[in-house]
Amino acid sequence: MTLEQLHILKHIVELGSIKAAAISLHKTQPALTMAIKKLEKEYGFAIFDRSQYRLALTSSGKTFYRKSIALLSNAEQLRSMGQHLGSGNEARLRITYDLYCPHYTLMSALAQTQRQYPDTDVHLFGESRFRPLELLQKSEVDIAISPWWPTFYALGNFDTVNIGEFRLILVASPTLLAGVKIEEAQQLKSLVELTSYESKLGFDSENLTLLTGVHQWKTKDTQTLKHMLLAGLGWGLVPEHLVKREIQEGDLVQLQLKDMESIITGEVRAIRTQDTTLGPVGAHLWQTFKDTIEQD
Repeated sequence: MTLEQLHILKHIVELGSIKAAAISLHKTQPALTMAIKKLEKEYGFAIFDRSQYRLALTSSGKTFYRKSIALLSNAEQLRSMGQHLGSGNEARLRITYDLYCPHYTLMSALAQTQRQYPDTDVHLFGESRFRPLELLQKSEVDIAISPWWPTFYALGNFDTVNIGEFRLILVASPTLLAGVKIEEAQQLKSLVELTSYESKLGFDSENLTLLTGVHQWKTKDTQTLKHMLLAGLGWGLVPEHLVKREIQEGDLVQLQLKDMESIITGEVRAIRTQDTTLGPVGAHLWQTFKDTIEQD
C-alpha cells in the first residue's frame, strides 16, 4: 500500500468515477484502475462494487476508506510539520503568564501567531506570585507575562514589552463581614488573609503582604482563591478582572480602607531573557505584542 494509491482512492470516491479522478490527477484511467486492483489484491477484498453503473464502495471498502482518509490526513500534517521545521520554525513555544494579569492581550497575540504558524505547539502555563519570572530564570519557558517593577531588572538580563496593566483590589464576602463596615486595616487583623504561595525569588516572602502579622491561608491558583473568598474563609487582595462579576452581583464586596492603600496597580510586561534567541514563531509573537501596544 502506498500513499499514492490512497490518494487515488480518495479522488475516485469524492468525484464518483475513475474518469473524473483521472482528469483531476492528470493520470490515465488504466493507471488508476491498476492502482485500485493492486490494493484489492494486496488485502484480498473488493473495495468497489462494480456490478452497478456507478462505482460504489463495498461494506469493507467503506471501512477501509474511512481509515485511509485518517491516514492521509496524518500524512499531510506530517508533511506540513516537516516543512515547518525545515524552515527553522520552532516545534514548541513555552509561555507562562501570571494569573494576576488580565489575559486579553496575550490571547489575542496567540491567536494571530496560531494563524501564522499553525504547526508550532504552544505550551501555556498559568502561574501566580512572580513564578513566571522564576521559570524564565530557569530557562523552563521562552516568554513570561508578569507584573513588572523596574527593580526586576536586577534579577537578570531581560527584554520587556509593556502590554497593559494589572489592578489588584481588596475584597471579602458579605458572609465574612457580617454587616460590619470595614474602613481601617486594624479591623482585618482578626480575620484570615487569603493569598498565594510565595515564589522562590529572593525578594518574595510572607512579609510581602498588605498587613503583617495576619493569619494566612494559601493556595496555588487564583480560581481556588476566588472560591475561598466566596465561601467567606477570609479577605484578599485579588485581580479586579477575576472578581468583577462577583462584585457586580453582590457575592463579594470591595473594601476601601482609610488608612492604607486598598488598590494596587502596575504594568504588565512580556519578558524574555537577552541570552536566549527566539525562533521565528517566538519572534512573531513578540512583535505582535509590540504592534498591539503601538496601535493602542
